[in-house]
Amino acid sequence: MQPPAFVPLGTDGGSKAPWHAGSAANQIRQAIFTGAWTAVRDKHFDKTLGGLDWDGLRRKYEPLALAAPDEPTFYRLLNEMLGLLGQSHLQVHGPGEEAAPPPDEIPAPHTKTAAADAIREAGDDYGDPGLLIRIIEGKPTITRVRPGSSAAGAGLRPGFLVTHIGGRALASLPPSGRALRPVEERFRLRQLAARRLAGLVGSRVSLRCLDENDRPIEVMLERDPPVARAIQVLNMSPVVPEVTSRQVGEVGIVAFNVFLLQPVLAEVQKAIDGFRARGDKAIIIDLRGNPGGIGAMVIPLAARLSATPLTLGTIVYRDFSNVLATTASLGIKPFTGRVVILTDEGTASTSEILTAGLQEAKRALVVGDTTAGAALGSIIEELPGGAVVQIPVADFKTPKGMTIEGRGVQPDRRVFETRAGFLADRDVVLDAGLDLAKASRP
Repeated sequence: MQPPAFVPLGTDGGSKAPWHAGSAANQIRQAIFTGAWTAVRDKHFDKTLGGLDWDGLRRKYEPLALAAPDEPTFYRLLNEMLGLLGQSHLQVHGPGEEAAPPPDEIPAPHTKTAAADAIREAGDDYGDPGLLIRIIEGKPTITRVRPGSSAAGAGLRPGFLVTHIGGRALASLPPSGRALRPVEERFRLRQLAARRLAGLVGSRVSLRCLDENDRPIEVMLERDPPVARAIQVLNMSPVVPEVTSRQVGEVGIVAFNVFLLQPVLAEVQKAIDGFRARGDKAIIIDLRGNPGGIGAMVIPLAARLSATPLTLGTIVYRDFSNVLATTASLGIKPFTGRVVILTDEGTASTSEILTAGLQEAKRALVVGDTTAGAALGSIIEELPGGAVVQIPVADFKTPKGMTIEGRGVQPDRRVFETRAGFLADRDVVLDAGLDLAKASRP
């Protein structure tokens, strides 16, 4: 989906603020507010909107939002109203919603923009310096560095603490429209860090961190070219689809970072078929950091993991529901050994649907941390001025009627990650998954 071109908020001349009543900027704000409010009223999966007085909330928030002194405040107020529903996948994004970065970014000479932090259209010009930042023991921590990347070349290692990206502190998150659970705060910071690290290939971004001895260091990282073309899925940051597989003894391990029918599904199925043909006793499916994607991938993937039909849960829409169930497929031999799924705070949406369904069907054991609890099906609608609204149009319930939204999938074996573990280059979650996969009993 390509959003419409951004309509600048002009000044209209004179001494009045650009958003004064009747101005072009005010009319754009009015259209954004009305469009978002109406879309939620007409398309949200819950016709009652949780019993909220939706008309009354419009009367309260609309004048406040239209009179906001700047765009970040306008979007904060609009999302504060939406946040009263207390759900994920419900928010408005638009140009100007986050304050501009300080001018310490240094574009490479060949780039044509001074906004080195800007995320461009998904494609060959989108890149990142090759590191993952997560909250570990309450602090932003580098947990992965891609071999051969700019980050690796700068000497960054898992376990380093990150204080600033592009001159902006990571200690606190931008305001949210609703109260966030701790796991959501960790998920949100993970996404925020990824957005700030991403940008034009060849541009550079500064990073301040503390090394293994807590000594402050600052590096300027170049954003590397992607190994493949990035794909935009819904409102997620552009992602380069990646599927990796390997064996450890008689355990096959497959990891993938987004749910897509092409090319991800075929590659994951091929890996599972290879593990079965090899005679592996167990499979580990690594969904850590997988934010979801296309829900249609769930059924054919689950069918590869069971010789008998499975009911994974129910998708509840506004006016009907749809049971997620697998059927026997002619010509396909499923894997029948033990299945272990690895999760963390970045496991969300479609990843949670698959994990919860297989766990409740007793087809998989879950190892790691509680998932994001953001399992609502959603759509993205364009609004004027380059804004978009994400609306939850479906809820998910497990076969036993359990709601994952706001709760997350609880692991069968919870594993606590530490900074010391990352500094020692240990993957304690994978280690626990391997122990469970190899155990004679669950």
